Amino acid sequence: MYKQFTAEDHKKYLGLTPDYKVDGFMVYGTYQSYPFEQIEDSLKRLGVDYEVNELHHEFLSQIREIKVSGKVLWLAIAYGGALLSEYMHLACLFGSNKNILLGSCGGLKKGASSLELIVPDWSYADESSAKAYQPEANNKYEADAELSNALTENLEKKYKVHRGKTITYQAMLAETWEDVEQWSTEGYAGVEMEAATVFSASKHFGVPAAAILRIGDNLIEEQTVMDINYENNQDLRRQVSQDAFDIIVEELLNK
Repeated sequence: MYKQFTAEDHKKYLGLTPDYKVDGFMVYGTYQSYPFEQIEDSLKRLGVDYEVNELHHEFLSQIREIKVSGKVLWLAIAYGGALLSEYMHLACLFGSNKNILLGSCGGLKKGASSLELIVPDWSYADESSAKAYQPEANNKYEADAELSNALTENLEKKYKVHRGKTITYQAMLAETWEDVEQWSTEGYAGVEMEAATVFSASKHFGVPAAAILRIGDNLIEEQTVMDINYENNQDLRRQVSQDAFDIIVEELLNK
């Protein structure tokens, strides 16, 4: 039923003008608000005039509107796929040309560190938000190769980047050690909560999409978010995210 609603219907409901347009969409996979600070840091480093606004409708409270270089970008915060799928649906309806996920993942590669990144070629998921937009995908949701390659090329100037496949699994506390071992054995680079939804919804609307995932808790090494080393490396992980944000913003503005 709701799928029948047009861009104009949604704009009217959300209090947006009829000509409102989104040129690019970013999402940070987290429940925290620090990405809203990081995006402004990136814009300042770029040396451009910009404007960051909160959108007035309560439903859009986890989105910041960024006006820069004649474009309107959205940065959303989302943890898992339900709300994310709706934000992506709207961004695509409103004209987004590229969708990029930045987030973290549980590492499944032995020997990997929290200063390394994963740019997935595709993600396996059995999640409803992904299936709803691409039911024919048979649980394999692909990123856009050209966009992924462009991001990788820039990231590799400073970081080690792993390519391959990830698992999108939206029930973190339900993960078992047996799951981690199986996923690692099957060659998955990491487990995260959003990539399949980003890839699936984007593919449905014909919008290129990619993801940049920093390795957080390297699960295959039996490291969890409760480990002291994980806590001690927080500043390093934030810096990795900040550098990735710089690359994402340039990608959305310059191409």
